[in-house]
Amino acid sequence: MQNSWNALKRIKRALMWAPIVGALSFGTAAAQSNYPDRPINMLVGFSAGGPTDTAARVLGEFLSQELGQPIVINNKPGAGGLVAARELMGSPPDGYTIYLASNGIMTVAAARYEKLDYDPQQDMAAVGTVAGYPHILIVPPNSPFNSITDLIAAAKANPGALNAAQVGNVNELTVEWIKNEAGIDVALIPYKGGAAVVSDLTSGRIDFALVAPGVAFPLLDGNKARALGATSDNSFTKKRGIPSFKEAGLGNIDFYIWNGLVAPKGTSEAIINKLSQATQKVLAMPALQEKLGVVFLDAVIGSPADLEQLIQNETASWKKVVKDANLTLLK
Repeated sequence: MQNSWNALKRIKRALMWAPIVGALSFGTAAAQSNYPDRPINMLVGFSAGGPTDTAARVLGEFLSQELGQPIVINNKPGAGGLVAARELMGSPPDGYTIYLASNGIMTVAAARYEKLDYDPQQDMAAVGTVAGYPHILIVPPNSPFNSITDLIAAAKANPGALNAAQVGNVNELTVEWIKNEAGIDVALIPYKGGAAVVSDLTSGRIDFALVAPGVAFPLLDGNKARALGATSDNSFTKKRGIPSFKEAGLGNIDFYIWNGLVAPKGTSEAIINKLSQATQKVLAMPALQEKLGVVFLDAVIGSPADLEQLIQNETASWKKVVKDANLTLLK
């Protein structure tokens, strides 16, 4: 009897709360079905003018038309994108703050640092891939190397004699990957920014550097540098006859510098799906692709699952590079 009475009380309590819970559920569902009904804040972890910022502004322009609400680009530079990432993780999971992240913050940092205060795979919700480009390996205009084969042969003949520019962790790990793949030793020269790299490369003070197409192509056009290869191929490198690393004999190296759209953890599936579908739709538009092409970016159309898989696979690849190079993890 006591058990029956307790069961009855539980039922009565459930019936008493049902209208309230139902109203709350209806309100949440209604809010999501009306999403978005106000401007969306898109965080960018870098200053205005760079490839990620350009991708954000082009995407924002077309997404605002598709979703019917303004996309406000909010540049939060600092710590390689970590400042923006922290702001995202501290934002409500309501779809009104999103982040156009790069693989530096999403995969490379997890491989290079001993400990991070965030986990890209657990603390952010993937929306989809957006844009990307290969890094171009360039040499001075008077370099004796006409191919990656030449460069590797010289490095093998004189271990440690050649040097390469390093700006950030992606550059560092790419050179380490080349060293391991080719079985060579190359000295890394750290730089704080790209301007100094261009100055030293064009004057012949460094032997090679890995740079974005937007940096490389004007130098090539002005005969201030020559390109030996690219970390992957796209229409822009093919048009210029620049071989991919795979084609040049570095068969296991094939990657893009990419941007992906993420939202705070806990964002509803309905909102993620709406953002993802809209993003994939506009990325397929020739007009958007043409605007990205002005700065040599490719549209990279992908679902939330595609981005999740990319993060997982690439993180594992960079961790292997770090392990193979016997690098000490940064703190």
